[in-house]
Amino acid sequence: MALRPSMREVLRGLVAEGQVDAEVEARARTALEVRQRTMNASPWFVKALAGLGAWMSAGFLLSFLACVGLWKEEGLLLVVGVLLCGGSIALRRQTEGPFMEQLSLSTCLAGMGSILSAVGEGTSSDVTVALVMVGLCALMLAYFPDVVLYFLATLGICLALGFLAHKALSGLGVDLFVVLGAAALCGLLVFEPRLRKGVPGDRVGPMAFALACAVPGWLLFRNLVGMQDGFHYLFEGDFLPPVALTVTLALIALWTGWQVLREQGLDTDRGVWLPAAGALVLLTGMTLSTPGLLVAGLMLTLGFHRRSRVMLGLAVAFLLTFGSFYYYDLRLTLLAKALALVGSGLVLLGVRQFFQRRSSAVLAEAR
Repeated sequence: MALRPSMREVLRGLVAEGQVDAEVEARARTALEVRQRTMNASPWFVKALAGLGAWMSAGFLLSFLACVGLWKEEGLLLVVGVLLCGGSIALRRQTEGPFMEQLSLSTCLAGMGSILSAVGEGTSSDVTVALVMVGLCALMLAYFPDVVLYFLATLGICLALGFLAHKALSGLGVDLFVVLGAAALCGLLVFEPRLRKGVPGDRVGPMAFALACAVPGWLLFRNLVGMQDGFHYLFEGDFLPPVALTVTLALIALWTGWQVLREQGLDTDRGVWLPAAGALVLLTGMTLSTPGLLVAGLMLTLGFHRRSRVMLGLAVAFLLTFGSFYYYDLRLTLLAKALALVGSGLVLLGVRQFFQRRSSAVLAEAR
């Protein structure tokens, strides 16, 4: 099935429903051509070179500050970082074009790095640096209008909060952050249409992608710590039992699946939600020791639901990664691995049947 319907299919559906007149397609094509020419006036390689020039300009600025010895003065470095961040916000809000966009982005990141470096040198406290990072990222998320920075700021908040949770509660804090992050990811994508009309606006997508990287990333770190004894020299603390984490994530997946079915109008069809619930129970039972597989499956469902190729790509990458951890776990026998392969095949067949029925229903409704 196609992830996104074409413009022609959307217009034909609107005409068939009587929402617009029959001549809307010609007017829409004219408007799209004008917008395409306006947005893509410069070739892609020109935009790439302009962006590269902006990053080089910011790099030369930082090298100048380093040459004059500013990095050794915490107070001046803090002032310069604040000026860079404030100037980049004003520059991004008042100018347009690839060069100015990339210049403001690189300058903003340089300013944030300067502030964090000054705070770290002045306080010598990791917790203070993490708290300042959360505040800075939240400030940029609110006032810097750039999709890339939305993603980077949310990712920075996730990393800082995960670090603070580990400092406060050790391994339990990491697991708590994973659960809260997974719930936030599901909430963002389930209520995406409503949130895009509210205060978050265009930030919803980048924030969801950042959570889709942070949550499986912490789970991957969790698996590495559990499998490699060498990591215990860098990380100390006990995690929750994998069963408790998997069951909690399964409850989040159950709520998310029910919301998806309600939005599709399939919550009253037992032929749909019963197999879906059975597949979730089976997947949970098979992955009690590897909760990352459940999170990857959850991302895959949300990616199909919102027709996001980026989310699907992340889901497939993490699904293969956690699947490798699961299959090569030495605590499983060959018989258990064979049963896991059979069970996963049945789950995938059930998911395929569900999406086929959903695609057929959508086409019948459009006709």
